[in-house]
Amino acid sequence: MATMLVSVTVDPARADRVLGLLRGEMAPWMRRQPGFVASHWSLDDDRTRCTIVVEFDAEEHARAVAEATLALPTHPARSWNVERVEVAADPDLSR
Repeated sequence: MATMLVSVTVDPARADRVLGLLRGEMAPWMRRQPGFVASHWSLDDDRTRCTIVVEFDAEEHARAVAEATLALPTHPARSWNVERVEVAADPDLSR
């Protein structure tokens, strides 16, 4: 297992539009990725940041999606931008 953490900046004045995009496009895209297990999406109270936690069945799947996510170009006029993506491997401490 591996976890991908994504931090997305959000224009708070357009947060409803961003949520619609995340709900209608980004979340379905994420669910179609190889190795997808589960995801959790959180919007900060001030609506300026969305944090996405995605679980994958293997680190190589998480890294491939992380690379695709990081490849999205940043544009200051857009209502959202990917700020940071990290992949963390499961240390398997349950044993």
